[in-house]
Amino acid sequence: MEESSGSAFAPAVLKSWSQRKNLLPGLALVALAAAGWVYVAYHSSPMSSTQSMAMDGTGGSVIFLSGWTAMMVAMMVPATLPLILLYRTIAHNRLGSAQAQVGMVALLAGYVALWAVTGIPGYAYARYYAEAASEPAAVLPASLLIVGGVYQFTPLKRICHARCSSPLFFLLRNWRPGATGALRLGIVHGVDCLGCCAGLMVGLVALGMMNLPWMLTAAVIIFAEKTIPESHHIARPLGVVMVGGGAMLLVTSLLGGMAPGMQSMWPLLLSLFSVRS
Repeated sequence: MEESSGSAFAPAVLKSWSQRKNLLPGLALVALAAAGWVYVAYHSSPMSSTQSMAMDGTGGSVIFLSGWTAMMVAMMVPATLPLILLYRTIAHNRLGSAQAQVGMVALLAGYVALWAVTGIPGYAYARYYAEAASEPAAVLPASLLIVGGVYQFTPLKRICHARCSSPLFFLLRNWRPGATGALRLGIVHGVDCLGCCAGLMVGLVALGMMNLPWMLTAAVIIFAEKTIPESHHIARPLGVVMVGGGAMLLVTSLLGGMAPGMQSMWPLLLSLFSVRS
């Protein structure tokens, strides 16, 4: 009941964040997400791959994390847009227009910063995968996909999803005034979203982060889970699919190698971000 009534597209919540005064900020957020998708699509193109392979590895980790951050902006900002605009509406009523604008930017900065930090283990995994012996490298993506699927059934997933998918209740519970308070809101909401999406993100890492079809699929699922009423029903079927897919990939890997293209996915990803040993 509480989750459904507080979700982004519940009538009362939708009416609050979709006001005309939020049109321009909303369009700006959509443009930011679109820029992220353009960046990711460009760096997934064959031309960009060739150019990146020719670059030296100086600052490779920084380049990788920049690409990861752009990917998180592309995938996560659309699903978080209702919360950010709802914050702006409440802050405008309580604090005034100027502080609402500053707070909205601070909230977004905190949220994106949290997701940017999650790129650190992604970078470590990419380096390990690219340099690992063939046998461990063959089973690792399948194992991660199974782990991500199992996570979908855990209490932590359910708790974080309830918090992440109810923007009105989240703001009422965690509201703090000022830019510092908004920054904290962004970080806390990022932690909740990370707990909600961790299984799916692990699966995405296993399948290849710069694979546009997988990214688009994950983005649609994340949007649905964060915004649609009763979206908690998505978690378990998705977990079944991930565990089943991971088991099939594991068997395929052990019997004769990985699915076509998977074995070269991570070396290619590292080359996209100019990472050299």
